Amino acid sequence: MLSSVFQTISISWNDRLLRIAFLAILFMGTVIASLGPFQSVIGIEQLGFSNTAYAAIVFAGSVFSILISVCVGIYCDQTGRYREVLLVSITLGIFAGAVMWFVPTKLVFAVVHAVLIPLGGTIFTQAFAMASLAAKRNKALNRDMSMSIVRAGFAGSFAITPPIWAILMSKGVELLSVYAYVAVIQIAILILVLTSWPKKHPEQDSEKSGISFLASVRELANISIFIRLLLVAAMIGANMLYNIILGLLVINTMNGSESDVGWFAGGVALLEVPIMLLGAVFLRHFTRTQLMFIGMIIYTAFLIGLGTITNMALAWFLIIPAGIGAGIILSIPLAYIQDLKADRPGAGSSLISIAQVMGMVIASGVFAAGSAVTDYQGVAYIGAVMGFSAALWLLLIDQKAVQNRRESDEKTA
Repeated sequence: MLSSVFQTISISWNDRLLRIAFLAILFMGTVIASLGPFQSVIGIEQLGFSNTAYAAIVFAGSVFSILISVCVGIYCDQTGRYREVLLVSITLGIFAGAVMWFVPTKLVFAVVHAVLIPLGGTIFTQAFAMASLAAKRNKALNRDMSMSIVRAGFAGSFAITPPIWAILMSKGVELLSVYAYVAVIQIAILILVLTSWPKKHPEQDSEKSGISFLASVRELANISIFIRLLLVAAMIGANMLYNIILGLLVINTMNGSESDVGWFAGGVALLEVPIMLLGAVFLRHFTRTQLMFIGMIIYTAFLIGLGTITNMALAWFLIIPAGIGAGIILSIPLAYIQDLKADRPGAGSSLISIAQVMGMVIASGVFAAGSAVTDYQGVAYIGAVMGFSAALWLLLIDQKAVQNRRESDEKTA
């Protein structure tokens, strides 16, 4: 089993396009890992936003991110200009980190997180589109494993980055320094793309959809696609809700510190990596929907524990179900979502970004509404119910679809 995994990793690394996608996600992952666990603490605890105002900023950024992800995905399908769009995204990300570092005000925070970061965040759309293109062009690649490797790169950055910040903050480094890092690391990503991806590349000429923008939008608006995307987004939203409330629970309920937040997030991400790499092995025994449901059951147990435990010493044990559950629900949906539009790498990958953004919209909405009527622990319980319900509904829908196809085939035969 392990030899098969390592062989697939070797084949994947030797594919130029997939290697660039992996490295871009790996480095960009450290950016998100620097912001994710601390963003709510900076916005609410340091800058003084109310829970509702912070949720509104996240919501606005999420809606804008959906729109820009769709437009970018369709544009890349039409033109094949993945490299150019990627360079623009990186440049905007550099500016976002720099301006927040030098001018850390409420207004700048709102603009950065509602506009600039969503614009710069389209790098994820392009990276996953590149991974999909690589799997499509290179028949030696295992589709699920290739996507899991790219996603594992993202998780791996989460395993390394928060603990480093935890150490630095324990030494007195300011929390706002994460924005300086955002700018610096994206400069490195810019150099990587400029030096590793030539201006003339076969993808630009050979991977064009040939359909209009409006036709592409209509394809993505299919009700069957939308329902499945919404349910996957709700599952992802349960994980994103964890990112919002982790720091608040650790500091306000468990009597932990900012460095504890970093160590916990890093521990979860470290465990996610091997689970993601084993995803293709698990899929030999389960369908994607079944595996997502299993992962969500485990993650539901984690969220219930997160909302129940009030002692930091006990909270460390939650890393195990958190890492296993998140490793499944953050990696397996990637190929599932892309297969909803398998013939359009850009549009299919934009669906991944849309699901991520819809997940953030759902998470911010649950956080805003939940924190208005209960405490942060209650919000964790709400997230657990939401994620489990979505996974169960998706499982039932797909099982019904399989049954209908089987009955249709029997009638045809």
